[in-house]
Amino acid sequence: MAAISTRHCIAHFMEPDSTKSNILDATRNTVYTPTQRYNHFCSLSMNGCQSRDSRTPVGMTETRTFPFVSTPAMAMERLSSAITELGFDPPLLGSGIIRLEVPIEQQIEAIDWLHGQQHFQHLPRCFFSGRSQRKINGFPSNSGSSLITRNSSPVSTAGLGSAVFFRHVSPFSLHDWRSIKRFLSKKCPLIRAYGAIRFDALANISSEWEAFGSFFFMIPQVEFNEFEGSSMLVTTIAWDDSLSWTFGKAVHALQATMSQVSSSIVKLRKEVPNTSILSSNNVPSKKLWDVGVDRALQMINKNNSPLIKVVLARSSVIRTAPDIDPLTWLATLQVESENAYQFCLQPPDAPSFIGNTPEQLFHRNRFDIYSEAMAGTRARGDSKALDLQIALDLLYSSKDDKEFSIVRECIKRNLEAVCTTILVEPEKTIRKLSRVQHLYARIRGRLRSEDDEFDILSSLHPTPAVCGFPTEEARVLIAETENFDRGMYAGPVGWFGGGESEFAVGIRSALVQKGLGALIYAGTGIVEGSCSSQEWDELELKTSQFTKLMNWSALS
Repeated sequence: MAAISTRHCIAHFMEPDSTKSNILDATRNTVYTPTQRYNHFCSLSMNGCQSRDSRTPVGMTETRTFPFVSTPAMAMERLSSAITELGFDPPLLGSGIIRLEVPIEQQIEAIDWLHGQQHFQHLPRCFFSGRSQRKINGFPSNSGSSLITRNSSPVSTAGLGSAVFFRHVSPFSLHDWRSIKRFLSKKCPLIRAYGAIRFDALANISSEWEAFGSFFFMIPQVEFNEFEGSSMLVTTIAWDDSLSWTFGKAVHALQATMSQVSSSIVKLRKEVPNTSILSSNNVPSKKLWDVGVDRALQMINKNNSPLIKVVLARSSVIRTAPDIDPLTWLATLQVESENAYQFCLQPPDAPSFIGNTPEQLFHRNRFDIYSEAMAGTRARGDSKALDLQIALDLLYSSKDDKEFSIVRECIKRNLEAVCTTILVEPEKTIRKLSRVQHLYARIRGRLRSEDDEFDILSSLHPTPAVCGFPTEEARVLIAETENFDRGMYAGPVGWFGGGESEFAVGIRSALVQKGLGALIYAGTGIVEGSCSSQEWDELELKTSQFTKLMNWSALS
């Protein structure tokens, strides 16, 4: 990641409106900070902001949890009443963030709730699903008595609108990280900022990625959390007088959003219905891909060259009929690989960045840190015997072992710089997904300080699995070779919390916009012994999870 930047981030708050509503008792978890007022100025314009003290937390952080209700409609009513009551009794502090949450006595998939809010194209939205074991055969459990504790972690989260979001065209910096963290607290662990960071912050931003900036994070204004056996509807209010965004404005903005939120759940089909590919265009073409791989191999094999590995990527532009809805596509990917992260990130009036990535960048829970090394790819076999044979070929391949060892050792070294202990277990095994299998290792450590989180993110991204090794030499070659903007592809995608954070690597991903089609991204590692045709076949295998259910049109 690029060095710390001296410019300032955007902390952009949504615009106001109004509505009405009563109140119900809630349990509270409030954190007050000694400094009620602080020197912090931020412009609402898209041109940037001047933050004088990003180290100072907001004046108060609070979570109010209401009793269980049986339906999303009842949760909506309860939240609307609570928001109205808050407007009548505003906090005295000049800055803060309040989360209002109503548990629901049934497990509803967060992606289904978000799909029911399709009319909100002008508001940002997000979706993030971790790798915890999901439903069996797609059927959720229905134990409404499931207890949600303060330390419960959602199976998946969908967000609509932003209580506050952060974006800038300059590289993500320590200042930006602090600007986000000042709205978060360990005592309110489910207040989280969801978002993504570009693969290469030094590269020019192309038009299709312009709305995302160099990074884009949001604390959702309205949120739906799916838990094992239950769900939760949430609203969040953030305000800061010094940013000219008062508590009253924040309440009015939230009421305007809530007046349009639907309590209907639109169950997504886990398939793309009757979709045809009208056209497909790869950038680079197969011919130019061969040229790029040959050039990379020449540099790797050159005497005294420090370059050992480079990851080259491809962007596939497809048009379909009818248009594919990004969330429908994402739902099909959940079926494709349930043991993966699913995500969707969409700034206002912008394309959706969606993905189904098997690769974890890191997961931090207080002082404990986890990461993974993954490299080398093979298809799954049609039979158990063939699948085992392919796995053994991958496990004992010297070329793949070299590529994998680079990734594992690099991640291990980077974590050793911030950890007191490191354990790699297993050191090398096979990780099987529905269509592919990879070499895999799990790395865990104990952090010296929880404040090392920004350093962890900076040192781990980009890993050799998506960039190469050494990092800078590989990054320069990628910039010289690839004639498209990776954007958030292969960048960190995930969330920051008060005492916990989790980021995946944004691979197996696509940028989707209705009426304009999709850009599907995939990459493959080039090391000594690589063959351009075999690497092209690997790209085809990786992108097939997006296109496998579609038909080629006679027009294409």
